[in-house]
Amino acid sequence: MLLQLRMRELSIDLLSISFLSTITSAVGSLATPFWGALSDESKSRKKILLIAISIALSFLPGYTTAKRAAHFFFVAAIFTFFSSAFDPISMAIFVESSKINSNVVVSVVNAVNSFGMGMGRIVISPLLSFLSVVHVMLILFFVALLMLYFIQRTAVVPHHRYEIHRTNLQRVFSAITSRSVLAKKNLWAMYLGSFLRQLGIGGTFALIAVYLVEEVGMKKSAAILLASANPLMQVPSHFLAAWMMQKVPSKYIAAFGILASGLGALLFVPADSTLTVLLAYAVSGLGFGAFINGATNFVIENVPTNRRAEFLGLLTSVRSFGSLFGPLLAGWLATFSFSLVFIAMGSIMILGSILTFVYCQR
Repeated sequence: MLLQLRMRELSIDLLSISFLSTITSAVGSLATPFWGALSDESKSRKKILLIAISIALSFLPGYTTAKRAAHFFFVAAIFTFFSSAFDPISMAIFVESSKINSNVVVSVVNAVNSFGMGMGRIVISPLLSFLSVVHVMLILFFVALLMLYFIQRTAVVPHHRYEIHRTNLQRVFSAITSRSVLAKKNLWAMYLGSFLRQLGIGGTFALIAVYLVEEVGMKKSAAILLASANPLMQVPSHFLAAWMMQKVPSKYIAAFGILASGLGALLFVPADSTLTVLLAYAVSGLGFGAFINGATNFVIENVPTNRRAEFLGLLTSVRSFGSLFGPLLAGWLATFSFSLVFIAMGSIMILGSILTFVYCQR
């Protein structure tokens, strides 16, 4: 949201702002399976993660000096490529280093991520009352540097390496072309549902800061603060999903999460007050918690252990690929009506929920 606000301060048009999400999604969709596959082959996942994140953070301050849309696009492409290593590698490290059930591990990791996002927005909101967007971005950069310390402190965890040597191009596409793995319990349907959900979510939130400030009439600080309801609602949702998966197959949890995400988007249509916007964010947050835990566990349950990071990377990749199209579609629809944006995105996510529910096997 800070990038949306910063680009709007520079009088950059709505289509370019939404296109920034498309850039990050396009790069992320290729980078995440690459980093996951590379870490599966490596002796040390930690070393790969540390190098990638160090390079990513070195480019992060570039956002504060960017003046034109093209500058934002360049920084976003480089930063996203290297930062995409974090999700698949860190999740693989957590699962492999823990002796408890993977359902619990996934829910705890996701809950911590959501809590961090929520607290970040709560902290950012008052800062925007007396600091510029650029100054807030610089503060967050120095906070992000702490990642390097904690990654360095991480123990090197042995894992089952994928022994077949692959080219970089094969690392990017080997998961998506592994038909036998994708056919197991119709794993492909989970990836398709994830793609449609992220297409809808990407479109829903691509211009949300602009919508809340310019259409609903909120202050920037209020818009950021309300957005914290989404990740904070995800926290109990993660733990609820982990508990439910002890009783219900993970595919149903994922399908419910996608459905709730769609309903959250539709709730933005009548949202014209603090309470209604808060409700839409909360429902969307509930949906994400259920979806990501259900989808992640469904993938872990149905892929070879020595290709775990690769297929977790593919899950992030198809979500990024969905975000490639969602913001573009939203940017075009927003020229007609923001309500049309939310209706279209909500409908797409509901379709994804139906496909996941019907085709994924228990």
